[in-house]
Amino acid sequence: MMLSNGRSTPLYNLFLEGVGEFAELFEVAEPVEDAVDTPVLALALFLPLLAALIIAVPLVLGIDIGRLACGVISTASLALSTTLLSIPAASLIAGRNAVRELYYVPVLTFKGGIDLFADGLSLPLAVLIALLSTLSSLYSIAYMDRLEVIRLRDIRRDSYYSMAYREALIWPEYVPKRESPTEVPSIEAYYICLLLFADSMLWAVLSTNLIHFLIFYEFVTVPTTLLVYIWGSGPCRLIAIKYFIYMLVGGVFVLLGIAWVYAETGCVDILCLYPSMLGLSRATKAQIAALLLLGFGIKASIFPLHTWLPDFHAEAPVPIHALLSGALIKCGVYGIARMALPLLTDIITEHRLALMLLSLATMFWGAFMAVMQRQIKRILAYSSINQMGYITLGLFSGTQLGILGGLLHVITHGIAKDLLLLCAGSVIHATGSRNVDELGGISSRMPITSSSTLVGGLSLAGVPPLAGFMSEWLIFLGVFQAGYHPIALAGMASTAITMGYYLWMTRRIFFQKPRKSPKMVHESPLLMTFPLIVCVVLLVALGVYPQPLIGVIQSYACIIAGGGA
Repeated sequence: MMLSNGRSTPLYNLFLEGVGEFAELFEVAEPVEDAVDTPVLALALFLPLLAALIIAVPLVLGIDIGRLACGVISTASLALSTTLLSIPAASLIAGRNAVRELYYVPVLTFKGGIDLFADGLSLPLAVLIALLSTLSSLYSIAYMDRLEVIRLRDIRRDSYYSMAYREALIWPEYVPKRESPTEVPSIEAYYICLLLFADSMLWAVLSTNLIHFLIFYEFVTVPTTLLVYIWGSGPCRLIAIKYFIYMLVGGVFVLLGIAWVYAETGCVDILCLYPSMLGLSRATKAQIAALLLLGFGIKASIFPLHTWLPDFHAEAPVPIHALLSGALIKCGVYGIARMALPLLTDIITEHRLALMLLSLATMFWGAFMAVMQRQIKRILAYSSINQMGYITLGLFSGTQLGILGGLLHVITHGIAKDLLLLCAGSVIHATGSRNVDELGGISSRMPITSSSTLVGGLSLAGVPPLAGFMSEWLIFLGVFQAGYHPIALAGMASTAITMGYYLWMTRRIFFQKPRKSPKMVHESPLLMTFPLIVCVVLLVALGVYPQPLIGVIQSYACIIAGGGA
């Protein structure tokens, strides 16, 4: 692939005037044609690390800088990273080629330097991760002052949690015992974990070195496990350990696949893997494909590798749940799209029908399980599984339209699911309950939250003119184009189920006559409603005018459909 030489623009130079000293830490490793003159991508990745360090130092010294200061530092750094990433994004939208940065960093030298690459696959996902992390950080300032585990008076009343607690008696020391706000852990540690969570995802999707990718891809597991283990609800410690084991197993599969690729080709550059693997035997390619699909499939929660997701997502704090569903599981999709599909196209083509049926099973399993739930967060957790089926269905279709729709749905689903989960958090924050049977009649008291929930649900159901319509329509067109008409029709039927449970949930929470008169319920504070408004605006804007985003993603969709990278 021909890459841009990354010449500086006036916008780059204007921004870097204020951060020149930090920029001097970086130098181009060697005079390569596709290197850039200014470390925009690197700056975007190091800012959250710097913010985590700023929060960590007072914590180690025993100085309390306060909840608000932590939230402001975290949100500002992530917002600045989002702004930085939007600069190369604007270049891609304008029709310029991909951006590559190769640096030696004196304080953190890796063999071969730090190699970052922003193209039609990695850059939209990186912007999504940075944006959703910014919104979650801002939302946390108001939400985390009253953890839902404190607000829920007796979570053991629910049959599901009663069962979970009975199972937890095997290791009673793992059952959380938080009876008062004084036992809530340090908020500084929460923001440090949030920043590391977001930044490790950014490093994973922008790194082109296989070793660097694997390091950051696996490191994501550490802060996410801690965030649920410490700040989760229900039997969160058991659930966090279960998640850690699943991610460890998935990481082993990915490690074996990458190690096998390196042993056969001697190549660690993701962008050079395709030509280096052309000479491998079909049997070797099939075995590598199986390892990579298993490893990335666990992270992406493809049926039947999904069983870690419902519990882990449902018991995570709402701002973290929003990032888990909106961004983390997309890292598994990124691995499939970046490595498995373009490198092993001929092998996957032979098993395309089986893979598409697996995607269809993921769609229907997630939809039917969501219908059976009564807790808001568990409905949305199973919905994430349902939506991953749409994405993989498009990717496995093998057509340019299907792949384009699948990659576009990564973005549209991330925004819509983030919106729905933050709306759910507002309801939990206001009412102290996440059981839909205990809610109802609060639309007039929470107008922003109720209308935002409706917009998010309709977008994921594929209703025009919202963003989800275009991505789902392209997916089904791609499947039709591939000749799998029954599968496309079955996928459309799953969309009807999706619309059904979203409308049912929205009606039950906001519009149905409540069993009890809602008391002391009011709209969430601005710090919690502003992220909702941002997501609604994005869903409408991308639904009405998706061409810029489609233009960026289409370049990589063409490459995958053509069997290259």
